[in-house]
Amino acid sequence: LVLCLFTTNESKAQLPANSVGIGTNFASGVSGLSLAYAFSKSFDLSLNLGYVSNSQSTDDVSISTSQMTIGLGGRIFVADTKAIDPFVSLGFSYSDAGMDLVESVSQDATAMAFSGMFGGQTEIATNFFIYAATGFTYASSSADQEVGTETITSTNSVITLGTTSVGALIYF
Repeated sequence: LVLCLFTTNESKAQLPANSVGIGTNFASGVSGLSLAYAFSKSFDLSLNLGYVSNSQSTDDVSISTSQMTIGLGGRIFVADTKAIDPFVSLGFSYSDAGMDLVESVSQDATAMAFSGMFGGQTEIATNFFIYAATGFTYASSSADQEVGTETITSTNSVITLGTTSVGALIYF
């Protein structure tokens, strides 16, 4: 469906300059809310906020998890075409997650990530855009797991190639 929209749309896909946008990201990390500002027809900056919480319990075991993410990203459009405008983007995010497995076992983790992507955006209605991008992410995380009175700390760094992002934005 996204490919059909990209190839059949005849309108200009440029950003409306000096406008505020709101949207969401469907495919990378924690889905959430994006607040964007288009400084020009070829550059926008966004603040991304996400939160997810899950809780499960049985007679013996209770598990609850939550994750909050805040990020900042910018996109530069490298060409102006009729159907799809290609862009490059850079982003930075911070995540804080917690997990309670049973009464005496819990884990708190934080992560910082940097991403670089290449993608395309098209306008499917007046000031309503959809986009898709792929690229890389470098993430560094630290976790503290508490088992009874003992704390175990671990750190991890990961580079992910093929990170994808699909989303929609409407500008006002």
